[in-house]
Amino acid sequence: MVFEYSFWWILPALLLSLVVAHSKFRKLSKLPDIRFGLSLFISTLRFLIVFTLLLLLLNPALSILHQIEEKPLLIIAQDNSASILKNKDSLYYQHEYKASLGKVIAELEDKFEIAQLNFGASISQNKNFDFTENRTDISAVMEYANRNFVTRKPEGMILLTDGIYNSGINPRYKIPSFPVYAVGLGDTIGYPDVYIQTVEADKFNFLNTIFPIKVEIAALQQKGLTVKCILRENGNKIAEKKIKIDHNNFLTETIFEVEAKRKGLIRYSIHVETDFSERTLENNKANTWINIIDNSAQIAVFATAPHPDIAAIVNAVNVSGMYRCSLHSFSESIDTLKAKLLILHNPDTSDPNYRRLVKEAQKRKVSIWNILTNRKNISDFARYDKHYQVNFNTELNEYATVKMNPTFPYFEFTDAEIAGFSNYPPVTVPLGEIHIGAGRTLFNQAIKNIGTTNGIISFYEQEGSRIAYFWGEGLWRWRFYSYQENGNHELFNTLVNKIVAYLIVQRGNERFIHDTKSIYEEVEEVLINAELYNDSYELINTPEVKFELNHNDKKFSYSLNCHSDKYYINLGNLPTGEYSYQLSTDLKGEVFNKKGIFYVRSHNSELNNIIANRALLQEITIASAGELFTPQELDKLARKLITNSELKPAYRSETEFMDLSRMKILGFILILLLCTEWFLLKYFAD
Repeated sequence: MVFEYSFWWILPALLLSLVVAHSKFRKLSKLPDIRFGLSLFISTLRFLIVFTLLLLLLNPALSILHQIEEKPLLIIAQDNSASILKNKDSLYYQHEYKASLGKVIAELEDKFEIAQLNFGASISQNKNFDFTENRTDISAVMEYANRNFVTRKPEGMILLTDGIYNSGINPRYKIPSFPVYAVGLGDTIGYPDVYIQTVEADKFNFLNTIFPIKVEIAALQQKGLTVKCILRENGNKIAEKKIKIDHNNFLTETIFEVEAKRKGLIRYSIHVETDFSERTLENNKANTWINIIDNSAQIAVFATAPHPDIAAIVNAVNVSGMYRCSLHSFSESIDTLKAKLLILHNPDTSDPNYRRLVKEAQKRKVSIWNILTNRKNISDFARYDKHYQVNFNTELNEYATVKMNPTFPYFEFTDAEIAGFSNYPPVTVPLGEIHIGAGRTLFNQAIKNIGTTNGIISFYEQEGSRIAYFWGEGLWRWRFYSYQENGNHELFNTLVNKIVAYLIVQRGNERFIHDTKSIYEEVEEVLINAELYNDSYELINTPEVKFELNHNDKKFSYSLNCHSDKYYINLGNLPTGEYSYQLSTDLKGEVFNKKGIFYVRSHNSELNNIIANRALLQEITIASAGELFTPQELDKLARKLITNSELKPAYRSETEFMDLSRMKILGFILILLLCTEWFLLKYFAD
């Protein structure tokens, strides 16, 4: 039994009940008609009644311990990618396979708690699958299982896939800590075919330059034949190459050197022409869009010494194609510098060269991003710039992880990106406090997973320019983490380029501004941001902003969401193709309109490599102590799991608290005691 109030209150309740009972006993003892034993019995009833009522004032509750049986947890992960159907057994997988799997799941549910997952480009907890995903990330479903089933460890995973992955990292590096029972779907036979495996080209290139378009062409069972690879620009043929296939398992890279002759978004089409029969012609074509621009923003990076942070930022900026980084030392002359952004790594505030550089930047209204990695620089800048204040009372450092500020107003990230940032490795920061003052913080420090108000990245406004600070050592580790988790640097590049884009763009005379990319990948979420200013150039978001999207002669209408003082909308993943859009709003009778075009480009890898990778599945099952099965052996797999004596239910204890003051039976008992006392007194005392 437990009480809401201190257990020691029982003692005063007991004493008071004894006093009341004793008083009743003495009174009854003076009556000649009542014997000693009856007086004692009635006094005992009075004691029980008073003591029970006083106990109820303490809100007592009974704690009841229950033993709950939990079935073993089994994950069933179904590959939902299009490659499953690209073989001679496509009808089987669309009909019979689904029925067989449903029957097996029904049998397993008698012994296991089933968690069903579908995976492809993304992961969903869904029982329905249609084999339409255009990407496959096997490592992601294993990582999902490790992260989302922490409180209850799964006893195993049934992985139903063809073993083909074209997104994420090699799944052998993400093998979970429980057995994986793989069911090898698809076909291991290679049919005669020629296909475009990949197309690589930068999203941005510069006018009057020569840039490469790299095309990987693969062929199966076509040795001795010749194909033509044709490149078209906006429908006009500009190049052609003949390729002789000299192996049955053939792969070659063809590079087209293309001259950027005009500005704008240019569509480049690649087509492999053959004069012989193939498995399919769907994968002989590919499109890519490239934005040709006539200038790029210059970014000057100044550093006192080499540092991996510099390489990480320069690589992230240069890969965007929108900006060009140049490296400088603080001793260089700045007379001819035409940069729109200065990135300063650990500058010395007492250095005259630094002060001259900052003075020139303020004169030209050039934004600055200060990256400060040690205690001295962070403290010196607090005294010099006075944008923030620090309180470091010790020479110790600590590790801080990233905590995203949900109210950050300047730019948006997708949910997947925010989740990625939260898992970034910690940075080393001085032990103490960083008061950000009037700045807007993007990332706060989290110490041992507890959020603080100390900033890691913050932004400030200063006389028409923008200032950003990064406090801590370890920015370069974030780039390594992005590649380790995703097989690419996109997560880190997105963060750096959003920071850079915000710092470079200065507010001009326009009052309705929108931000969108000209080219998106098909697996990338399409985010649209907008800003609206009143006559006093104050940021507002009270009027409704309408968004109209046009694609393939179809119109879709939306209203932008409000976030802080701005507008945004997340359109999610869109199919490949050209999209035109219009943004419109009305501010007190003044109408604002913005129009534009963007492209979603894709090269569907699911149409290319469709030969099932049984070797990878075998490797996964061996490493996880599982086993490999065929689709026809689903019943055998079910029997193996059901008859496995090691897979037993788990028991957990659950405590239930029952409030005694709400128990009706206790009320009836009290009434019975009162009635008994009244009857005895009435009968014998009278």
